[in-house]
Amino acid sequence: MYLQKVSLLCLLLLLFGVVADAKIVFSSIRDGVEGVYVMDDDGSNQTLLIEDEKLRPTPRCWSPDGKQIMFRSRAGEYLMDPDGTNIWKLIFPDKAYIGRTSFSPDGKSLVFNMRVTIDGKEIKTVNVLNIETGAVKEIADVSAIFCDWSPDGKSIVFSESGVVGEVGGALWIMGADGNRPRKLLPSPAQGRFKAPRWSPDGKQIVFLHDQYVWEPRGGFALAIIYKAHRYLICDRNGKNIKQLQIPKDWFPSQIDWMDDGKSVVFSAYVGIPLDELLPRPGQYPPRNIYKYHIPTTEITQLTDHPGKDGALDWISDDVLPVSPKGKMQTQWGKLKRFLQSRSETFRSLSQNVLFYLQNQR
Repeated sequence: MYLQKVSLLCLLLLLFGVVADAKIVFSSIRDGVEGVYVMDDDGSNQTLLIEDEKLRPTPRCWSPDGKQIMFRSRAGEYLMDPDGTNIWKLIFPDKAYIGRTSFSPDGKSLVFNMRVTIDGKEIKTVNVLNIETGAVKEIADVSAIFCDWSPDGKSIVFSESGVVGEVGGALWIMGADGNRPRKLLPSPAQGRFKAPRWSPDGKQIVFLHDQYVWEPRGGFALAIIYKAHRYLICDRNGKNIKQLQIPKDWFPSQIDWMDDGKSVVFSAYVGIPLDELLPRPGQYPPRNIYKYHIPTTEITQLTDHPGKDGALDWISDDVLPVSPKGKMQTQWGKLKRFLQSRSETFRSLSQNVLFYLQNQR
């Protein structure tokens, strides 16, 4: 009987201690202003964290424990709490272009590709930043983009930056120390592979293939002409490539896993004409975020507005914090007050249950 009552208390802890939290962080340009947003897996509870017309903040990634979000702006690279507060700047090399960043599994370091011009020469490297000390260590002298750290911490996958007028974009993998770089998939015959992301279990990699050619069109000596866009998954050894059933005229920006590997989430323009010059600026359709369920091939639209959604990152609710730690009033003020009221209700209820159990022993 006592064990049943303890089980009841555990159930109450689960019911009242868990509050639905946003699990997708993404960038969005709405009313001409770029900002960082979060939302639930089904697209609900879209909440603005920060925005700035001039600085244009864009999210990079969640920390592995879900307690911080890394984002970039025109003023530098930053970390913030999941409610948009407690923002502090990371120390990156001055006057360098910083590519996509990815946390180490322990959350202590960030891997990123960097491009810097020294004495007129452009240098491209892959580096690791120690978040606590600010120390930056070059681990590989390679031309890389879209670096992503494996869940076991042992490997880094990245795509090779392409060259205008030529093919590029092979997929590569190397040790977390930058050693033993090896080609996972060669450059496609047309276009490039990009945006590789490890699956949560580290057994697969999802990536994108922009198939294009360079041709003289519309008065241009060379113009990029897209032939297709493909969404692909392969094993961590580059074998067993699987193409997802997403229309080839859906022009993707970024992609990530979700639902612990059962789905992917991606941002894309829908219906960009193929075999033609790209639309002029201002003539693109809206770019929204979609979920693709791998077992059923079902596509669900998560955002729907005339703006532009781009960078995104998903995190499992297994590690996402129950409530934000906000240091100041923000746009999440109502949510925080709700969480606080739920917390007070839970505290009172749990005390009553514990008192009851103690008197029943």
